[in-house]
Amino acid sequence: MSYLSSPRMHFAGYFQADVSTINNDVRHFDSAAFLPKYQLPQHGNEMNGWWNPEGSGAYRLVQCTITGGVLNGNPIATASDDPAIGMTISGSDGRVSGKLVDLDPQQQMVSQIWGMSVRLTDGSAKDLFNSEYRVAPFMNLWRRQQGPSQGDQTLAAKYQSVLENVVWSDTLGSPLVDAIRAASDDGVLSIDFNVFGYKMDASSPTFTLGRIIGTIGPAGKNDPAHFVIGRHLMATFAGGDPTTPMQGIYNLPCVVDTDSTTVTANLGNAIPISNADGTPQNLGELQMAVLKNTGTANGDVIDSSEIEILGQVPYRGDGWYTQTAGVIDFPYTGNQWVEDNIHDRPLALVRPAGHDDYSVLIREGQDGLYMRADEHVYRLDPGTSASVEFFASRYGHPHEGKIDLSANNTMIGGGGGPNQLHPHVDIPDVGDPPDAISYPNTIATDANGRATLTLTASPTGPGNPRQYIDGQLYGIGYSLTDQPPGYNSNPWLFVSVLVWDAIEAPDEPTWYRDIQPIMQQYGNLYPIMSKHLVDLGDYQSVVEHRSILKLAFGLPVSDPNYMPVTRDLSSAKRDMLLAWLDSIGPNGLPIKGHSQQSGARGRASLKAAVGSLTESVSAAATAGGKTTFLENLKQKAR
Repeated sequence: MSYLSSPRMHFAGYFQADVSTINNDVRHFDSAAFLPKYQLPQHGNEMNGWWNPEGSGAYRLVQCTITGGVLNGNPIATASDDPAIGMTISGSDGRVSGKLVDLDPQQQMVSQIWGMSVRLTDGSAKDLFNSEYRVAPFMNLWRRQQGPSQGDQTLAAKYQSVLENVVWSDTLGSPLVDAIRAASDDGVLSIDFNVFGYKMDASSPTFTLGRIIGTIGPAGKNDPAHFVIGRHLMATFAGGDPTTPMQGIYNLPCVVDTDSTTVTANLGNAIPISNADGTPQNLGELQMAVLKNTGTANGDVIDSSEIEILGQVPYRGDGWYTQTAGVIDFPYTGNQWVEDNIHDRPLALVRPAGHDDYSVLIREGQDGLYMRADEHVYRLDPGTSASVEFFASRYGHPHEGKIDLSANNTMIGGGGGPNQLHPHVDIPDVGDPPDAISYPNTIATDANGRATLTLTASPTGPGNPRQYIDGQLYGIGYSLTDQPPGYNSNPWLFVSVLVWDAIEAPDEPTWYRDIQPIMQQYGNLYPIMSKHLVDLGDYQSVVEHRSILKLAFGLPVSDPNYMPVTRDLSSAKRDMLLAWLDSIGPNGLPIKGHSQQSGARGRASLKAAVGSLTESVSAAATAGGKTTFLENLKQKAR
């Protein structure tokens, strides 16, 4: 079961991602070279702190309502069909918002939502349910908006996760919500949503807002949380750009329910859009089909004898996208060929090409194979391990086979604007030393298509190879051993790991030697804290606010109030910080120690003099978000 099951409900509205942008450039982590101007908003062509330097990191659902649903296989479109239509999907009304967090400035392509609550309310005092969103990164990032756009507005992606710790109202009053509750294993819900149209222009009234359209349905306790074991249609890419599919349609999941003889497809993040509102681009008539020839490839033109049409995609209808989130059912009852053959023939999205021909825009992966890690973002302290759950399938059924694993740092690294902005600070390499993380070269899936990979960080850590930023990044690629030649792989399918540096915390940490370097870096990168609450680089200010700092640093990492917001602090450093906040020096306050006079200050003065020169960049560079990061990755791939 998943959000693609019946029953399901769809929602649409806006999200806010009030991210801080100073940390988008990894070189800003070098405190010795940091300039105060980096905390200023971007002005004209002057880079400064990019486009939102005082962002809070908040992630919120804004004006989201239930727009439609499916119950017993039948669509629900109005409140007269079910009272849930028109109700509000929102975050908690009793605590702070969730937080949007990158793994690292050199891996910005797996932004995770932490600490977000999701509730369904009738707009008065009644919540039909309240829940916690399990931490998840976005997936399937691509250049979806085809019309005029600025920076990251052209990009779109999807999130899939589960809603846990669901607290239900005693009386729901909605047959649709009742049915979703009854169908869910252990009361856990499946949620999937598409994000697009994000506004980076500070002069816009919708600055830091974007559109969100999604689906909520029942979840199965034995199913992956972050993707659907089903039938996955895979795009073809060229030129080292994983964000531009050659045939214009992006990856999309389907499920085949042989009991109800229905194919359910999610095109919510697959069809290009013309504007930030999500108006689908007119691609002509699109149809879901089953291919008779398993060797047919994306881009091929075939005749009607080689295909069985399941139905038309009504994507151009008014309100179709917001009402359905792009999820559509294709019944095939009575089509005997499909009933007899759908279990081992590829699904495809096609378009009429004239003269009884069809153009194949995107088809299911070769041999029906699909495999991925459920969770694929990890932070490891030295000497610790993590278990990565893999699921493999063939035409939607468990696949028993072997998975090959190897280092793959192609899609990570970089993390900065043009080099002339910081001529004296290098962008670090990633993936080195390779032995700071270990894992087997091969693992095997069982009869249920499942396998577990154990990642282990070296007890000594990576040894601070990036110098001014803690830890090291590692990308781990994976593929099925029996994957056929020419298989359309999803380039975003790899595991991202941040391994922290090992430290030897002193018995009595002091401000100048141990704590100030950590706090100063955060004060530089996240000025909303230093300017409006506590100056993190100042001993007196930190001591005055130590009670609130002890609380924030001591919270579980999943808590939305956890500090630091970016989750980029190792357990060892956090423990040292907490120990220092609890320490008592001769004056009854945490131990200050002695100021470290070193060459760093002279180095900072030199860089400040160089950095005081006007730093002009092109309009493309000033985008300063995922777009800039992607351009860096494309150049590296070439």
